[in-house]
Amino acid sequence: MSNVQINEQSLTKVYEQIPTSHYLTECHKGPYYTGDYKLGLNLYSFSHNLFSWLQGKTDGAPPVDTMSLIRYAKEAGFDSVDITCYFIPGYENFTLPSRPDEEIYEYARTIRKLCDELGLEISGTGIKNDFADPSAERRAMDIERIKYWMDVAVVMGAPVMRVFNGEIPADILSTDWEAVAKERIVPALIECAEYGAQRGIRIGMQNHGDITSTADQVIRILQWANLPNLGVVNDTGCYKTFGAPTGEGYAWYDDIEAVLPYTYNFQVKKLPGGLHTETVTDLDELFTRIRFSGYRGHIPLETIWANSDANHPKALSGPPYDQVRGFLEQIRAAMNRTKVQK
Repeated sequence: MSNVQINEQSLTKVYEQIPTSHYLTECHKGPYYTGDYKLGLNLYSFSHNLFSWLQGKTDGAPPVDTMSLIRYAKEAGFDSVDITCYFIPGYENFTLPSRPDEEIYEYARTIRKLCDELGLEISGTGIKNDFADPSAERRAMDIERIKYWMDVAVVMGAPVMRVFNGEIPADILSTDWEAVAKERIVPALIECAEYGAQRGIRIGMQNHGDITSTADQVIRILQWANLPNLGVVNDTGCYKTFGAPTGEGYAWYDDIEAVLPYTYNFQVKKLPGGLHTETVTDLDELFTRIRFSGYRGHIPLETIWANSDANHPKALSGPPYDQVRGFLEQIRAAMNRTKVQK
């Protein structure tokens, strides 16, 4: 199937979307929450700078290390941080860590100690994985890796482990979406969630515009797995028609709202349609919908850039501190404006 072109039109043959309205019948009924939320920084907002530091690069974005960004988060006025495991030295995407276990654990302890000293909460962490991959060996390694990093999350004090469901696999047209979800993704999520339950960690699967692009896909997988500590990291910039290049024109806020009852954590993005789109997130609309739900957890922001962006971190003389702080201020203003129900 590697020679078959996978596009939005061909994917309609393997996945029929249940309309989001089906899941909204019990939503938006209040009571309307009028309090504050804890606003957080996902460290991936500085991914270009962090990878420069980890890889020892001098020709890319100016380097900055994890501990410095934790201190920045406190200075900028964030309530919490989401520290992706990518930014612990020794992390690897496809294998177990390349550094000794004790070195990994010591770094996690140092993160926790610094956050405690600063009065910052840790809202979550996460790794890269692909449970939709046709290779059983790849999926087994990802499960082993997730278990390893859940143990690290316990040491670090992160209550939620973010995982992906996976990219749209090359063999999708020879099967269908439901089969891939039930035969590959759901068993892997169950194994991870059961291990997480033993360690006191919740698994938050992130909708990522991939094999799970719609609220329908997210909710169906959760219902098939049916475990109490398996939920969602609600990514506001990744809902779209399955297989579409972007989410431009899609009813993002309906999908965000439909997934709220299952949400453990957030990634609030500037662009609801994804990179290479122009519509900016209506933060008042977002907060209004969240306030009608029962969600009372952290709301971390995550900034990402297209390579063509004029203010891309590689083009700056230092990390994008001002851009991230500016987005935080916009989010806080929207949170305050929406305290009164209109």
